[in-house]
Amino acid sequence: MIISAVPTHVITGFLGAGKTTFIKALLQTKPEAETWAVLVNEFGEIGIDGGLMGNGGQGVVVREVAGGCICCAAGVPLQVAVTQLLAKAKPQRLLIEPTGLGHPLQIMQMLRSDSFAQSLKLLSAVCLLDPRKLADGRYRDNATFLAQLRSADVVLAAKADLWQAQPQVLSALQQFLAEHHPTAPMLPWSRQQSLPSALWRLLQQPHSGKMPAIKQTARLQPAVDYQDDGAPLSAAFDERGIVFRQHQEAQACSYGWQFSPRWVFSLAPLLRWVQAQQVVRLKAVMITADGIAAFNMLDGELTIDELDDAMDSRLELISHEPLDAALMEQQLLACALTEN
Repeated sequence: MIISAVPTHVITGFLGAGKTTFIKALLQTKPEAETWAVLVNEFGEIGIDGGLMGNGGQGVVVREVAGGCICCAAGVPLQVAVTQLLAKAKPQRLLIEPTGLGHPLQIMQMLRSDSFAQSLKLLSAVCLLDPRKLADGRYRDNATFLAQLRSADVVLAAKADLWQAQPQVLSALQQFLAEHHPTAPMLPWSRQQSLPSALWRLLQQPHSGKMPAIKQTARLQPAVDYQDDGAPLSAAFDERGIVFRQHQEAQACSYGWQFSPRWVFSLAPLLRWVQAQQVVRLKAVMITADGIAAFNMLDGELTIDELDDAMDSRLELISHEPLDAALMEQQLLACALTEN
């Protein structure tokens, strides 16, 4: 039984803003005796972020809702997932990461609805952004990004190590925020730094309740079917031990592969393949002969981390244009060392 409302934060931001990295940093601050839950939504249909988070950790429960967008889909997957997390994990704090392509309006409305009035306490929402991207009109003028920003109580200017030495970037950021969200406090941060000490004080404040209007003309629908407990139905591996899924909306296409644990990849050719992809976003958790490699690439900027464990290999790409999925799969399989 839920005794008190669970403090809840929505972590928004456009593709590649650093939401998952920020959540991992937040989890490092979790008191040892508490249980925290993380609900992650991804535009594609092969869940990656749970693996990038290391599948949680002690006292951390990570749940993925893959396929489509929990912000603007029918809402049932989100309602069920939140309800199940509260009932089963009994967390002391809940973090929700919507897809970077999602408008935050519906999710905020749902979390503040009568259905969750007694079980959730919606606190400050955080929007992450990469200030360097403000020079790109596709980013700066994107209606979804602007809605994410205006719905936030705190703006976290991520990847500060890459832009703090450039005064013009900071100036452009300050001017942009003055125009679009002058009341929100802004804090710089990078993954190499501890979280700002002022951040936690800001996070304890109630959500402001700002509800920007939706400018999208269509609502995304869930791209996968769901079980009774809200979890996406897992497609069975084919005879090769592979699942392939793709998802397409007006603004983007996603292509995802899941490889059973018997597939082991060679790191060097896999890295070359990843670096050669001309896509908006690439995320992967891959079992290689050199360990578990986590790839995270946005607009050609690639970071690689080593994870302790992975249940299988997963890779997903997001592109503005349709891609040759058969050719990509052929190239991926050429990077495999063994298929035991």
